[in-house]
Amino acid sequence: MNPRATPSLRISRLVVQNFRTFHGPTEIPLASAGGVADEVAVFHGGNGSGKSNALAALELFFRLAGLWMRQRANARGDYFTLDWERLTDDAGVIASPRDWPPSTREFMHIRVHFALGGTAMVSIAHAGNEVLIGMDGVWGQSVDGNQFYAGELQPQEQERLGTIRAKVETPLGPGSRPLFRLDARRREHRTGQTKPRSDAPASPLSAELATRLLDLATSLEPLDTERWRAFTQLISRFKTLAGREVNVLRLPDGSADLRFEIRGKQILRVSELSSGEQQVVALCAAVLTSRAAIVAIEEPEISLDPSYQELLGDMLREQVRSGLVDQIILESHVPIFDGPEVVRFSRSPEGVTSVVRQPSDLVGADLRERARARGAEDQCLSPPPGLTRFTSGTRRSKRGKGRSRGRSAVCSGEDSPFSRATCP
Repeated sequence: MNPRATPSLRISRLVVQNFRTFHGPTEIPLASAGGVADEVAVFHGGNGSGKSNALAALELFFRLAGLWMRQRANARGDYFTLDWERLTDDAGVIASPRDWPPSTREFMHIRVHFALGGTAMVSIAHAGNEVLIGMDGVWGQSVDGNQFYAGELQPQEQERLGTIRAKVETPLGPGSRPLFRLDARRREHRTGQTKPRSDAPASPLSAELATRLLDLATSLEPLDTERWRAFTQLISRFKTLAGREVNVLRLPDGSADLRFEIRGKQILRVSELSSGEQQVVALCAAVLTSRAAIVAIEEPEISLDPSYQELLGDMLREQVRSGLVDQIILESHVPIFDGPEVVRFSRSPEGVTSVVRQPSDLVGADLRERARARGAEDQCLSPPPGLTRFTSGTRRSKRGKGRSRGRSAVCSGEDSPFSRATCP
């Protein structure tokens, strides 16, 4: 697929204040010190540290931004109020008074810095039975130098607001979304959908995902056909699914189902695949059918062995570089998806989330297995300061009696990335 010419929604920074576990202004950096935004950003942190809250804040930003721009076209001011029920049911914004930190009713702010320039911030205040919503940056200096407008918008301003709204709400063209989020239970969150699904599917491949695959497979649109072809090609790269012909069928009840066939030998439904294979199918289908500029996936490693995790990571990066999506955000507990740097979340005893950007620990966590796979042998340096003790298998090389034949992985003391069991 050819890279798109439309503006990118890739994000370089997200700043969250007064949202769930984010109390003071908390910056979530999605770009290196040199300012290059991540193609695939990786979130690390313990359970409950705030990683999912960051994705929820980004989702809330896009929902509120779209709502504000729709309302602002006919409003006289830059703030307006809605009652909570209407906010959720009519506007499709998932928000409640419980999204504020305990004992806090100040403005909630979510600011997004885009990689290609421009900043926008949505603000929301709890006002009893109503909520006050505003947005800054659309007219501000951070976009194109224009000043903030007040009062009723003139036709030229209406047109400009419509252009910005289209870039944010439908960045890939009609029917697209700014953000697609797949949580750890493989429930979908499609920003812009009026009533997002809240039920957890029995299989990672939800009925909605299967139907979208059927639409791609039967469409006469070249781009849809290309997406279906890309899906089948990606599936074939996973060795246990390679060689199987993939078809999607409409069942008598109107739902869709996938078939994986080795001609003349075996036909499997998607529910008959292994749990790891089902995860692969669901993740590939989600990315290729999302029609979203930013794709966020929680725990992509679920049920996948290390070789499949590594292949999935490569596949996700390829989708960004091919122009299918602008950016992918992964919330993960394993280092195999890491780039040179990752975003680390932690939570204080008081329940407050803090975020730092640090070098990946891929070298420390993954080096041992990669070294062993290449024939390395464990050799240890003893903990006592100033002393180096080699195992008997390496003493010959120290005495000049010849080098050890195998390549060696070396660890040192408690700071070693290798387990203590290998360091007697």
